[in-house]
Amino acid sequence: MNAKTTHTLARLEIGFRMDAARLKELENDLTKDLQCARQFGRAQSSPDDWTANWRRRWDSVEGILGLISSLVNEMNGSIESCDSARFEKALEAWDKIQSEEGKLAEALSAIRAQATTLNAVDQNEWGVLARSLESHLEAIQACAQALRVKLEWLKAHPKDEVDRVVRDILSKLPNRAVADENRAEIYEQELRKAAIELEQEQHQFLGFVDVAKSLFLWVETTEERAQKNLSLRLDPA
Repeated sequence: MNAKTTHTLARLEIGFRMDAARLKELENDLTKDLQCARQFGRAQSSPDDWTANWRRRWDSVEGILGLISSLVNEMNGSIESCDSARFEKALEAWDKIQSEEGKLAEALSAIRAQATTLNAVDQNEWGVLARSLESHLEAIQACAQALRVKLEWLKAHPKDEVDRVVRDILSKLPNRAVADENRAEIYEQELRKAAIELEQEQHQFLGFVDVAKSLFLWVETTEERAQKNLSLRLDPA
């Protein structure tokens, strides 16, 4: 069993469980974290030029994230619509998301570099906020990726069948939302079992694993680069 399959399934699980209400809640939480991040330099009594650059970079990040969230909603709306051009519109939104994610990675890389100039105490405080921000970013990204997989299925299968398959997939996966740190190992084991079952029954799941492999985060160097570029946490000294 390839560990990367497990990683991909875990991300898809997050995305498939992300309904409109949860996505809106996530966006609200992200907005609060962005406000905290923007004020971080001022709170740490940093030099004026440091604070100005910091806030300018976060203004850019917030603008990019706002556009990505809007595009995710647009992609979902196209997929759920009866418009004859819904697939083309959804793919157009997906392509724009990919472009914006490249800009986001560059912006976050610059922020991460600037954060390395903080003193040790402030870096520890920044690490706590960075973990929260990264969790929100990963969830939004996972939602877009799940929609991309769903779009591929819809090209060849009726919507009610695709919706049934999504429900079947989720029924085979443990709910990450209820997996606390003390159950992380158990969750990982159960997720691997679900991945094996899906591999064995993929004819029933519309080529689930193959579609996931072909669409995103499967080539190791690409995955590692994406994870690093979207990371806000600092390497331990």
